Amino acid sequence: MTSIPESPGRSHKNGSINGENKTVHGDKDKATPSRDDAATVKEIRDIKRNVAVICFIWVFTFTAFSGLQNLETSLNPGVGNYALAALTGGGTITCLLAPVILDKIGGKPSLIISWLCLMIFVGSNYWPKASLLIPSAFIEGLATGIMWTTQGVYLTTDAVRYVELTGIPFESVLNTMWRAFGMAFQSTQVWGNLVSSVVLQTFSSNTSTPHHSYTCGADMCPDTDSPPPGNATDGGSSGVTSKEYTLISIYMGFTVVGLLLTIFFLKPLKKAKPPSTKELLFSTVRCLFTNSNMVLLLPISLYLGVEQTIMFAEFTKNYINCELGIGWIGFAMLCFGVTDTIFSALSGILAKYLKRPIMFFGATMINIAVLASMLLWTPKAGEKYIFFLLPMAWGISDAIWMTMSAALVSSAFHDKQEPAFANLRMFQALGSAIAYTYHQHLCVNVKLFMCFGLLMLNFILTTVVEIRIKRKKLRSYHELSE
Repeated sequence: MTSIPESPGRSHKNGSINGENKTVHGDKDKATPSRDDAATVKEIRDIKRNVAVICFIWVFTFTAFSGLQNLETSLNPGVGNYALAALTGGGTITCLLAPVILDKIGGKPSLIISWLCLMIFVGSNYWPKASLLIPSAFIEGLATGIMWTTQGVYLTTDAVRYVELTGIPFESVLNTMWRAFGMAFQSTQVWGNLVSSVVLQTFSSNTSTPHHSYTCGADMCPDTDSPPPGNATDGGSSGVTSKEYTLISIYMGFTVVGLLLTIFFLKPLKKAKPPSTKELLFSTVRCLFTNSNMVLLLPISLYLGVEQTIMFAEFTKNYINCELGIGWIGFAMLCFGVTDTIFSALSGILAKYLKRPIMFFGATMINIAVLASMLLWTPKAGEKYIFFLLPMAWGISDAIWMTMSAALVSSAFHDKQEPAFANLRMFQALGSAIAYTYHQHLCVNVKLFMCFGLLMLNFILTTVVEIRIKRKKLRSYHELSE
């Protein structure tokens, strides 16, 4: 890491600013700020504003996305799983091309296109036929690879420039920005599920517990898994109910607000010397096959995709919807969103004292506890508190994985932002796509054991990368000392 220049706005011991002496006016000494100082203050303010705008954009757009994602497999049994698989699968394609797309059309136009694609996906839920829902989900999936790579580049670029202007350590600035974004992003689980809870449960005339002859939970298998009682969509072949129409319309409104914020308030992404198209096209693949740290981080990328499907698909459908009904999904996942939001903010602060490896260890232990509970516990309507406790615990671990993994990638590849984030999002999308695809074909307990195996591999390799980063910093320190 290059040396950090001294902050232009900091005063020196001799009382000068940027090397200029103070000017005396009357009986009082007053520091006369230079034009550079004023420009620096304005640019720092603009960076903070831009990060805030990005956070608000994600709050509105992903309130719609998160709400639909949690309900898709229950609102549209069968076709909903394949729609989510198409959505996440599409992201694996554009992640490879994201650096080229960013270079050609820029970060802001990329996000505008992404939100238009999201509007298409949200709108397709008005009439969730397989022929409409799956293609629209795939289109939205193509946009996700671009939007997430763009978001990562925006934050890291702003962090690097902020360091140049203030002299604050890069890790500190990066953790602060990711913590702010993580809190905003994870809060969408709160707002999205709050909206669905109010619409589907409060305004519902039928809030009774479903009756069925099979056991919900880990023993659910494809041969015993039938469409949830009371759902009349027939796998998405019929129209939505009035409650669902209202819900989708609200989500569409959130998406429109996010689009308008992007158009009118987000600053364009600046690139000083963009590389050639050929260089960008192969940068992601080259980073994957020539950087050993990126190879070691592939399991964490896959796990980020798989671990979210545990809550968004397995728990919502085979535990909550199966035993309590679809009206309770929003309330239970609201608990997930609250803890996810809180710990997204706290994780960066805790990392200053506990460090990332300890945080990763804590998240791993929480995941193991929840997976074991899901394997051993038979869902019962009389034990409603467990339906809320498990998402709360999973939200804590998800917040740690999301914020700390992003900080880890930024720390390891701050000089190779686009290819690093492209690979991270590509394999995260691939993990989700695979998990949503086998969701319809494997027993729940098998899927839980598979998640556990990937979790352990992920923790071991993440620890290895952390050790390598620390050793590299020590070598750099000794070389500078000499």
